[in-house]
Amino acid sequence: MPGKDQILYANEYGPCACSQLRRAARKLSMLYDQTLQPAGITVTQYAVLINVARAGEISRTALAAQLGMDRTTLTRNLIPLEKSNLLVPAQSADRRERLIRLSKSGAGKVRQSFTLWQKAQQTFAEQMGPAKLKQFRSALEAAEAAAGTISESNH
Repeated sequence: MPGKDQILYANEYGPCACSQLRRAARKLSMLYDQTLQPAGITVTQYAVLINVARAGEISRTALAAQLGMDRTTLTRNLIPLEKSNLLVPAQSADRRERLIRLSKSGAGKVRQSFTLWQKAQQTFAEQMGPAKLKQFRSALEAAEAAAGTISESNH
């Protein structure tokens, strides 16, 4: 069993990378959520809507993969968007496949929220600066790839 000091203090790898990333993600999400508040959506809802808008029509499985979410989490995020009639079912040639698309009001919500999202994006980019933003994106891509490789090898 590890000693008390080993449990209470960071090891040679430093603080918990996952906790650090989640803390930063929560703060960044708050910036985007506050900026998107006039549109009445969160940054997660915006991400769902914009990805559906780009696809035109998309299956829940494909959308979950694009967003890096499991299907259960995606379903929880779809419920308020469907109840608000921002997302509606779309017809598929395969009756087993459940496609979704933006409704007319969903397309309006994307247009309304895009300018707000751009403002949040610009605020964060300016705060980071171009060089740090480029490093940040590279680090995130590397972290996602590393975590994905580890996760896949554990299954």
